[in-house]
Amino acid sequence: MIGGTKYSRMALLAALGMFAGGVASASAADLGGDCCADLEERVAELEATTARKGNRKVSLTVSGHVNENIMFFDDGGERNVYAGLTNLAAQTRFRFVGSAKISADWSAGYLLEVGTGSSRSDSVDQNTDDAGGALAIRHSAWWIQHKDLGKVWVGQTSSATDGITEINLANTAHMGMQNLAGNGGGMFVRQGNGVLTGARHTVFFGGSNATASAGVDPSQIGEGNRNNVVKYETPAIAGFIASAAFGEDDMWDAALRYAGEFSGFKLAFGVGYQQWTDGNNDERNCSAAFAATGSDRKCQQLGASGAIMHVATGLFVHGVYGTRWDDNVNSALGFDDTSSRYYVQGGIEQNWLGFGKTTVFGEYAHYNIGYSNNGGATGIGSSHTEMWGLGLNQGIDAAAMDLYVNYQHYSFDAVATNGTAFSATGLKDYQQVIAGGIIRF
Repeated sequence: MIGGTKYSRMALLAALGMFAGGVASASAADLGGDCCADLEERVAELEATTARKGNRKVSLTVSGHVNENIMFFDDGGERNVYAGLTNLAAQTRFRFVGSAKISADWSAGYLLEVGTGSSRSDSVDQNTDDAGGALAIRHSAWWIQHKDLGKVWVGQTSSATDGITEINLANTAHMGMQNLAGNGGGMFVRQGNGVLTGARHTVFFGGSNATASAGVDPSQIGEGNRNNVVKYETPAIAGFIASAAFGEDDMWDAALRYAGEFSGFKLAFGVGYQQWTDGNNDERNCSAAFAATGSDRKCQQLGASGAIMHVATGLFVHGVYGTRWDDNVNSALGFDDTSSRYYVQGGIEQNWLGFGKTTVFGEYAHYNIGYSNNGGATGIGSSHTEMWGLGLNQGIDAAAMDLYVNYQHYSFDAVATNGTAFSATGLKDYQQVIAGGIIRF
């Protein structure tokens, strides 16, 4: 805000007048009483249209990004192109961040983040080409921190394991990376005879058969989420940061992360454990106890990821592992209570063109789902999925922008809830290409 009173504005105008006097030919005698009226009016207009903070004690930063793409798919029976999808691997969003200094050692702040989408890329399917989403609160939390003791968060925000399987050093996270459901997760798998199964990709990733827009965790085994929590984070100690959180009814998790650089290599990794025991919420796709419908669900999961990059050449490798144990799976039916996944990405990242880094990579993922809790209505009991892909990302530093394209090929296999092959004709392979861009502000 420029000035708070008429006098402060006039002081600014006087300073501008003195500067102009050194470069213009007008003399002091030319300055009449209304010489600066137009300029003062313009300053007043700017003041009236400027976003203002409620007070001067707490800072305010507004930021975010827009991430939209086009998706081509071929499910073995239909080929189509959906345009203008919001990439839910890194959802379009805006955020308000602030902090205040309490003393030399103490500070406090807040994070408010809202996500939006024109049409969600994780919720469209062969029958729905527009899965538009309303505004959704991603973060609404405050924190207080001591420089030597750490930080405490309260509110809806990331649990300790949120992002634990997404630790990467290459510029590819906004494309989708290991979050395979982020683009095309809502698509139905097609049988070999051409008939759609009614089971979405997310079931084969260990997730819910409901679309992600319904609020369930789609597929990221081992990965945390944003929840209503109290979370503690330690200060960084030799590159390590530990965290733990508790919330909901009832969830707790803990994680350890590291980031550092040595001998020309960058290194980052993390590992986290989460337990979820909730009577009604199947956000982690846990089974309800088979003894009684209203009994508590009980899931545990372990997630880890890491990456290493050679700074001089830009060569990098990124890996992910996640496993989930569902204590309420009825092993008497012949299904496994353990599901797992792993993902590997490798490539090179260099600024060959001079205006931003170019990232070229290949990727592979494997899912082994012991029991599809949310696949029962579709007849799927367990499944195996493989994916391989190729991708290209081009940074444009001057515009804080990235343009990307990614090809992925999926192969599916499943066992029905009665223990037999799900489909006598097998399941069709699926291919997709996404091409889009993200611009940050």
